[in-house]
Amino acid sequence: MTTITTTKKTTNLEQFYFRITAVVGLTLLTATVASPAFARSPSTFQYTCRNMSLKSNVLYAICRKRDGREKKARIVLRGIDNQDGLLVDNGRNSPASFQASCYSATVVGDELLGTCAKINRQEAVFSKIKIEGIRNEDGNLKY
Repeated sequence: MTTITTTKKTTNLEQFYFRITAVVGLTLLTATVASPAFARSPSTFQYTCRNMSLKSNVLYAICRKRDGREKKARIVLRGIDNQDGLLVDNGRNSPASFQASCYSATVVGDELLGTCAKINRQEAVFSKIKIEGIRNEDGNLKY
């Protein structure tokens, strides 16, 4: 009995596609599994606080304590900057700097809204961003 074995010779193009597919697959897997160091959880303060206001980069609110009473609370917003008219979370723990180039900034729910200057300073655009990671702990705002 004679056994015939055949081997398939792959072309350079097939090898190239295989390698590209492997690299893309690993990249997507890594991006899915690895979260950025600055990722914050969604804010929850807006459910137990009211009368939110903003002065510079400080968020003020009246927040409910565990016993149901309310108290004034404040927190310095962190990591929100203006990049060419777009409010972005830069991932740093440093105080926010958007207030230097955005005006009419306000907080609605867990969103910061404002009109922000573009790089050329000749134009300003409306922008908004979710404020991430702030919670109410017994009437105190915390990251």
